[in-house]
Amino acid sequence: MSVLAQLIASGVADTKPALAASTGLARSSIDASLGRLRSLGLVLADMPTAPSGRGRPPQVLRINPESGTILVFDLTPHHVRVAAARMDQRVLGMQRAEFALDAGPEATLDFAVGQAEQTLTELGLTRRDVVATVVSLPGPVDTRRGVPVRPPIMPGWDEFGVADYMMAAFRCPCVVDNDVNIIAIGEARVLPADQCPMLVVKVGTGIGGGLVSASGTLHRGADGAACDIGHLRVPGAQEVICSCGNVGCIEALASVEAITRRYAEMIGRPDLRREDLLDAARTGDPMAIRLIRDAAALLGETVASLIHVYNPARIVLAGPLTSVTDDLLAGVRSVAYRRALPLATRNLTLAHSVIGDLAGVVGAVVLGIEKVLSPEALAERAAQRQLIRP
Repeated sequence: MSVLAQLIASGVADTKPALAASTGLARSSIDASLGRLRSLGLVLADMPTAPSGRGRPPQVLRINPESGTILVFDLTPHHVRVAAARMDQRVLGMQRAEFALDAGPEATLDFAVGQAEQTLTELGLTRRDVVATVVSLPGPVDTRRGVPVRPPIMPGWDEFGVADYMMAAFRCPCVVDNDVNIIAIGEARVLPADQCPMLVVKVGTGIGGGLVSASGTLHRGADGAACDIGHLRVPGAQEVICSCGNVGCIEALASVEAITRRYAEMIGRPDLRREDLLDAARTGDPMAIRLIRDAAALLGETVASLIHVYNPARIVLAGPLTSVTDDLLAGVRSVAYRRALPLATRNLTLAHSVIGDLAGVVGAVVLGIEKVLSPEALAERAAQRQLIRP
């Protein structure tokens, strides 16, 4: 049931013949599983809008968009974004509010839940309509337990039960993952399959990476720490202390926070914020552009090394700087293509995100739907149906 439902949800197979070709299952097994999925209210079957040849055309299968709501919580060091989406991946509503993560996990999650309540109310929905929540965090995450693990830029969050908190609030499954992993999933789902393996590099308050394999699955590593590239050391760089306690990390030298700090020192404004740097870059301020290009050169060295390790088909640069200037991308491209060997770069695409700031929301909705259609969630849904049956 789970395999068939996820094939339908992803658009890989939307007819019984297509499901049989993708899975190798017998027609009788497919009919039985689809019957159960329909009884659970998850799958609908429609007649095709136009004939496709001789004989009776197969019914077109789709996930029931009214079978539940996915809530997305995108938590960053500076703001909280909440989005609600249907099971057909259509985003119903979204809002963003300034809020600092260093207020602590309980205060942040209380605020986020309040924002979600407001969004649901505006959409005419309640908590009972929510079938899964997804939380994006800017740090390492143990996805099995749903807890952040020693996140350098999230003081007070270590080992806090984020998934348990959300499951208690909404009485439904919760997925917690690193923000760049979620962005990578979103980016991979809107591009052709031949663009994977794909590496996403996000340059924000920190620097993180997310890797989607050639098969379209996310590579998290043994403990969820894969692609934590922000703490790779830059050889020969300044001995700048990083938030992790080490020195010379690429995050301490090339992140938006690091560039902002140096820009503030150069113009003598200790109160300068990252928004001021972004505005300066947007208007072409020479000093800001110079600092961004310097950071891009350092980041390009790191990216060149990653190219040799992963040999991706596509590298995506994400983060706030990519929306205001092309200098970061141009600098990374210049160094990465020059430093990496031709065999690893001859077919490589290095570009900005194709969906920009929405990549995290798209990826989170995909993860939420996959959670709802997982074997465990389907079994739980069936058990609940049995309990409420008259």
